[in-house]
Amino acid sequence: MGFVSGFTGGVTLTLSVAYLSALAHQRNRERQGQALRAQALELQTIIDPIPLPLPPTRSEVAAEQRAAKVEVLKEKWNDEVGRAVRWVQTTDWDEVRHGVQSQAGSLWARVTGATPEQSAEAAKGVAESTARSIEQSARGAFQKAKAEARSVEEAAQNKALEARLQTKKATKAAADNVAETAKEGAQETGGLLSSLLGRGKEKAAELASRAKEAVGLAGSAAAAIDGVNLTTGSSAVEKALHQRYQKTAARDTRTVAQVLKERYIPVDSRDNTNLRGL
Repeated sequence: MGFVSGFTGGVTLTLSVAYLSALAHQRNRERQGQALRAQALELQTIIDPIPLPLPPTRSEVAAEQRAAKVEVLKEKWNDEVGRAVRWVQTTDWDEVRHGVQSQAGSLWARVTGATPEQSAEAAKGVAESTARSIEQSARGAFQKAKAEARSVEEAAQNKALEARLQTKKATKAAADNVAETAKEGAQETGGLLSSLLGRGKEKAAELASRAKEAVGLAGSAAAAIDGVNLTTGSSAVEKALHQRYQKTAARDTRTVAQVLKERYIPVDSRDNTNLRGL
């Protein structure tokens, strides 16, 4: 520890001496520089004196005056604000409140002739009576509204029942009308169908009788044609019919050439009463 402390003390002493030497040298140089600058300024003023400044103009003077007035107003404002703050901080507001209450009570007693306590009790009684009257009127209004609501509800129920009854009556009447209309339509339809059926039966009977007559005539004509040998004096139509409905007893023995020759005979020279060649 002796060596370390001695070494540290020596280093500290050496650095202190060096720092103080440098600081003294710096202070001497600064003092010398100031002396040289002062001497140079004195020589310059002797050789070339500094001119006097020009007098201020009107605008500069007015600006200075305005600045002075503004500063004065600022100072006054700050002074007033400081006084108000100090007054607020130092005032006892409980005493102020008591004083204001006492002054207001005395003024009220002078105006009304009664103390504030009496006025407060009277005002309290008036307020209680007013509240009671308001409560009674509110209860009456509520009861009235309730009764009106009940009457309106009953009227609505009666109206609904009447509407239901009217609807049922109207529905029943409409159903009766529809049933009557359907019955009348069915009766009319039945009469029309019966008349149509009667007419159809009559028409069918008439057609059947006509068909029977036609069938009988055709049968008699066919029997006459089939069983009677026509004479040479018969007409071409009778011959054609006789050939059409005549039953052949034997096979056709004509050749193909004869059949083709008979088929391609010119119309002018063809015998139209002979149907066998067609």
